[in-house]
Amino acid sequence: MMTLDEIRLKANPVLTNLLLGRGQGTMVADRLFPRLPQSLSTVTIAKMGDAARRRYNLRRAPGTATKQITINFEGKLYTVKQHAVEVPIPRELIRESDEARKLNLAPNIGISTVAMTTARDVLNLDYEIEAAEFATDPSSFAPGHSKALAGTEKWSAPTGTPVTDILAASNVIRKKVGRRPNKLMLSADAETALISNAEVKSYLPSTQMGPATLEQLKTILKVKEIVVGDASYTDEDDEGHDVWGNAAVLAYAPDIPASGEFSLAEPAFGFTNVIEGHPFSETPVYREAQKSWIYGGTFERAPNIAYPDAGFLFLNPN
Repeated sequence: MMTLDEIRLKANPVLTNLLLGRGQGTMVADRLFPRLPQSLSTVTIAKMGDAARRRYNLRRAPGTATKQITINFEGKLYTVKQHAVEVPIPRELIRESDEARKLNLAPNIGISTVAMTTARDVLNLDYEIEAAEFATDPSSFAPGHSKALAGTEKWSAPTGTPVTDILAASNVIRKKVGRRPNKLMLSADAETALISNAEVKSYLPSTQMGPATLEQLKTILKVKEIVVGDASYTDEDDEGHDVWGNAAVLAYAPDIPASGEFSLAEPAFGFTNVIEGHPFSETPVYREAQKSWIYGGTFERAPNIAYPDAGFLFLNPN
């Protein structure tokens, strides 16, 4: 594990900017699991109990003792895991001078972009898949906070009632954590089922011919943000798969500022522990055996569930 100083020394600022650049635009993991920066690989975070949500007898007569309450803190241990990738670029592609053996970034920024974009996409897709596995697993949620839809209940069915289902789930979360969910993550299949659903259309203007927009759904479903996770990946058999499968996740997920200042008294469904400065890219190195420049990217992170009762999972909506 490198220290922050070592990361800063080895990180290449030009290439790191490329690594942090926007790419596919379909990755939504950090909307459900906002990133919580940390400086150590393993940290213990004080997670507050529900003292603020309990009812107490606070009435007192003059001269009598004031009611005291107990705030419980649970120290939870969070460990990040390192994920790294290397992208070799043959010297023939860079038209490297055999004599200099040094990368000329200025004329070759195009090939550098290709290398670091590839590294970034691989690292982000790996993170997206891991987060999706957490968020679409019923065991990540509190009892009664998941529902597998089937038959006439599916949102793709003429009798499906997604508005009723989502508003009911919103109340389940509100009663447990004291906040209404502010994020709705839809897989590509879930979005297809939702925007054309008959119950949803009953809320739309009679003159509207097409499906509901995400902006209209925010109003109908009373949720601040709706994101569609339509990332996909290819397996070893060259078959394509949707990262988020056929699912929808309703959750309370606070926006964590860049400073990282955040109180776990706020009932986040989950967050991503991430080492400060990650992902980062190192200055390329030349390997004689491969006759290639090696571009590396590293991402130390781990998505975690914080409050299982701050989320609700719908499986098989389509």
